[in-house]
Amino acid sequence: MFPKFQMLPGILLLSILSGVLTPDGSALDRPDVTKQDTLRLASRARSSRVHSAHRATETAPLSLIAQVRFNQQAVSFEHGVTAGPGAGNLEVQFAGPASGTFDHLRYRLFGFDTDWKDAENEREILYPHLAPGRYEFDFQQTKSGSSRGSVLEGIAITVTPPYWQTGWFRSLCMIVLVLLILALHKLRVRYLLRQARKLEETVTQTKAELTLAGRIAADAQEALKEQALKDGLTGLWNRKTIFAMLEREVCRAQRDRFPITLLMLDLDHFKSINDTYGHLTGDEVLREAANRLVEAMRSYDFAGRYGGEEFLVVLPSCPSHSGVHRAEDFRRAIAERPVSTTRGLLPVTCSLGVAAYDNTMPPEELIRRADEALYRAKHQGRNCVCAGN
Repeated sequence: MFPKFQMLPGILLLSILSGVLTPDGSALDRPDVTKQDTLRLASRARSSRVHSAHRATETAPLSLIAQVRFNQQAVSFEHGVTAGPGAGNLEVQFAGPASGTFDHLRYRLFGFDTDWKDAENEREILYPHLAPGRYEFDFQQTKSGSSRGSVLEGIAITVTPPYWQTGWFRSLCMIVLVLLILALHKLRVRYLLRQARKLEETVTQTKAELTLAGRIAADAQEALKEQALKDGLTGLWNRKTIFAMLEREVCRAQRDRFPITLLMLDLDHFKSINDTYGHLTGDEVLREAANRLVEAMRSYDFAGRYGGEEFLVVLPSCPSHSGVHRAEDFRRAIAERPVSTTRGLLPVTCSLGVAAYDNTMPPEELIRRADEALYRAKHQGRNCVCAGN
């Protein structure tokens, strides 16, 4: 490197021609120091400006900075000031006034102050709550009433931010936030999928329950229908239903000209069974008698409970002589073996009256004739069959 005094003529010539230059060739922008009068000599931490009119006649004073404190703690300023982390109070203390023609001191914190400030007799400068950032503290001795001064010096000041205000921490927070959003989105998707599966399971279960409820309702409806149409004790058609079915068969017989035989059956001495063994035993006898009637019927015959221990059996397409033989079959089905009850085996017989339809009589007349025939069978000694006129 060449000594500085060998480079001085060239530097002065450049400063005269082009104004104050920095080492990288760019002009310094200082509003109060004319470019044709000064030259900036800069380093990384400190910088100086030398007035051209005094470079040979005046000796550059020593640095006027006596001490720099940040938050009441002294910091080194020889190679710039680094303080923090976080905002704090910056204090700059000047030394006593230097001798010579320069008797006035001015300063500014570049990046904070908008213009120069006169120190006057003040030797301690305070910047309270200085925010994190990069600054430069410039100071200069001048003549009273003049902007021309001696050496312009500067100290680079860096107030480091707390970690939560640093770029890397914000980047980390951004990354964590993005990861958190992705994780929440993933959890949200899982939650929605889980809820969708639960909803699907609920819908499936609800469909199954509705199907089962429909079946139960259909069964209940069928049961109610049977209860309305059938006798609750014997399971045969009830009185109202057997009358309706007889009327339907009579209408068909009139239209299609086929015979009908009606049987009226009555269990013999049934009142004595109830009186001797009780009504529960009597109910068991009625149920067994009904079962034996059903076993002896054809698939298109039908029977019903007429009342008490009396039953009606309708035999479609059965002429009168065949009806008497069928009545004997029913009598034997009941009388040939005792009925098993909780009170033991009980012998049970029945009497039957037979009436044949003549294609002209109404259903009531057919029932009346069968009842008359049953009455005669009882008077003939019971456990027999009598045909109507």
